[in-house]
Amino acid sequence: MKPKNESNADLDVIVVGAGFSGMHILHEFLKRDYNVHLFDDGEGVGGTWDKNNYPGARVDSEVWIYQFTDPQIWQNYTFTEKFPTWRELKPYFNFVADQWGLRPHMTFKTRLEGASFDENECVWHAKFNDGVTRRARHLVLAMGSTTTPVMPKFAGIESFKGESYHSARWPKQEVSFSGKRVAVIGTGASGVQVIQEASKTADHLTVYQRTPNLALPMGQERYTRDEYAKMKPLIYPAMAYSRQTFGGFPYDLINRRWNDLNESERNQMMRQNWEQKGFRFWLGAPADLFFDEECNRAHYNFWRDETRKRIKKEHLIEILAPTEPPHPFGAKRPCLEQWYFDLYNQDNVDLIDTNTSQIERITENGIVAGAVEREFDCIVYATGFDNCTGAIGALDIRDGTGRTIGDVWDEKYLTYLGKMVPGFPNLLFTYALQSPSAFLNGPTAAELEGDWVVNVVEDMSAKGIRRYDAKPDAAHKWAERCNDVANMSLLPKAKSWYMGANVPGKRPEIQPFIGGQVAYRAALNEEIEMGYPNLVLERASSATAAAE
Repeated sequence: MKPKNESNADLDVIVVGAGFSGMHILHEFLKRDYNVHLFDDGEGVGGTWDKNNYPGARVDSEVWIYQFTDPQIWQNYTFTEKFPTWRELKPYFNFVADQWGLRPHMTFKTRLEGASFDENECVWHAKFNDGVTRRARHLVLAMGSTTTPVMPKFAGIESFKGESYHSARWPKQEVSFSGKRVAVIGTGASGVQVIQEASKTADHLTVYQRTPNLALPMGQERYTRDEYAKMKPLIYPAMAYSRQTFGGFPYDLINRRWNDLNESERNQMMRQNWEQKGFRFWLGAPADLFFDEECNRAHYNFWRDETRKRIKKEHLIEILAPTEPPHPFGAKRPCLEQWYFDLYNQDNVDLIDTNTSQIERITENGIVAGAVEREFDCIVYATGFDNCTGAIGALDIRDGTGRTIGDVWDEKYLTYLGKMVPGFPNLLFTYALQSPSAFLNGPTAAELEGDWVVNVVEDMSAKGIRRYDAKPDAAHKWAERCNDVANMSLLPKAKSWYMGANVPGKRPEIQPFIGGQVAYRAALNEEIEMGYPNLVLERASSATAAAE
């Protein structure tokens, strides 16, 4: 039901971001008759799938769980691939927007620049780049984890006279690699995907690798309309089960201790997970993979030996699949590949190890690395994102003392449940710092976190709460819990975006909550069920804050 006391504001809720989280939240608020509007700086719906249209961009979750659980949507939409590309996801999001009637409640090409909280009226004044300041009781940031790209800072980068692109800022028009000398810098997920596509048409492709990607075989499948229709009865059970698993996938970590398995059982388990492809070898492994050095090394050795079978150029074997692991297996997020390791067998593909041939500068004609200049027609910078903190931390959103959220996080990574920052009342966010973020299947996280946000706002409205804020000690305890779980694991031994290591100068500390979906869901539910013991609440009729 629509809240009865949301006066002194243009809107009840402002939602920022039109991806899975933002669209789900908007839909849920509209069903409850809230005066809500969504803003996004992109050209249309889809969030990351509106902005990321580089060659090869595709999901790494099986399509039957990489969609909304609303039967109105999944029963009436047909995908053609098990792991679809952005070309299928853009029309999917447009279908959702039409089915849910969201378009009148969304504005695009409009960027939130900052906001300030009016303590007298308990409303946010949100400033947008269209010059308009809009007021709302609640401000919800659903901006995603992979939103703010890490831009390269190579010397001479502006001097290059050929084509150059960051994978996260790809032009909307088609870019062809055909007949060109192409360089790709970076071998993370976006790098692997671009490299695969460039290898098919480029006259010559040169890959600059710092750390080998321990990529897993995707196991792509394509479907006719009839084949997909026959699978639809299996979709809801897969969705339902994925709500109970560690990573939100239709399979789960195995809770048998590695030391309790004999050698035959271990090998059989690894072989079975490997042959089923996708993330099963990672998120269908024994839970000890993340904690036990022996278990982790066994999985790395298996991955290494299977991968080496596909590499025919002897001098590349140690660079792509080294004898000793570059980091614990799975401590950096693996990506899914289709022909990534095979493409290095082509005569038109070279691999440069930047550990031994460091990139020194970009020139008018190409790249100098290891004192050797190579000329290119096109350079692709696949240098990743400032995950978890980048998008929100860059906003000019200030508390009562003038500090931004970015200022707070510069001192300490502090949130409560990955949903709020103390000192910033009536502000909620999803898929960001100290939530599972990309450690959980995207749509699964969007609905889990989005439902909590909507339920909290609805609860506050029903109880006559005009101002709510996280208690500082609760946020410190949540940060401590996030770090304690991470420090028990092998993740801090890898220089990954999980630890903020992909952003120069960023403090090395765990970014997401890695305790898994079940534990996170329990923490969210407990806060509501206990009556918000970790929030400071102020009723509309009270001038002072009081705990509910």
